[in-house]
Amino acid sequence: MENKEIAKILEELALLLEIKGENVFKVRAYQNAARTLYS
Repeated sequence: MENKEIAKILEELALLLEIKGENVFKVRAYQNAARTLYS
């Protein structure tokens, strides 16, 4: 599995967590992890 594929999954998880109303910091952690893998 490529980093970009993992990053896409992390982005989707962040979106689902945000929709679910999870902790903002948890959502940001997933978004930041995805951003790191893209770079």
